[in-house]
Amino acid sequence: MGCSKNNTALENAEQDRRNKINAARDKGKKLIAAKQAHLDNLLKNRQPAINPYAGMTNQMANLSVSTKAAEFQAEQTDMALANTLDTIAATGGGAGGATALAQAALQSKKGIAASLEQQEANNQKLAAQGAQQLQTQLAEGEKFKFDTTENRQNADIDRSATKLDNTEQRVLENLNAINTSYINETMA
Repeated sequence: MGCSKNNTALENAEQDRRNKINAARDKGKKLIAAKQAHLDNLLKNRQPAINPYAGMTNQMANLSVSTKAAEFQAEQTDMALANTLDTIAATGGGAGGATALAQAALQSKKGIAASLEQQEANNQKLAAQGAQQLQTQLAEGEKFKFDTTENRQNADIDRSATKLDNTEQRVLENLNAINTSYINETMA
């Protein structure tokens, strides 16, 4: 009969140990699940990485050519030519003077056209440079966005893994402490 009591006491102690282990394991699982749910919520609700250069436009694409100065220069040339023609006519100048005057007018108009062409070429060059700068900035913005997202995700993964490792370690330590306690009680 004494053995039966010992067996019952051992069975009760063993059942008590199993209950403590199960309770500690369940508590650990709940703790791990809560930490994972919290981390999942943080990941789900964080702000997205942005491209600071998105929506930029090439400001150099729509440069205009300054025609007012050219128009003014042409008017001044025309007025000077008209005055010179009046003077030639009044002084009885011949056709040679008029021809020379017409050639001077032609040269002046060519200079005005060359000035406009130079402005247009310069504007095209600036537009191309602006487009290239814009493309570079857009690419840098995409790289910034990618790097920011990648760094965040890596940090989140590292943090999550560390938290889960730490929690699992604590759960194992608790289970080992229960087992050690049981062994010590049994040995005593």
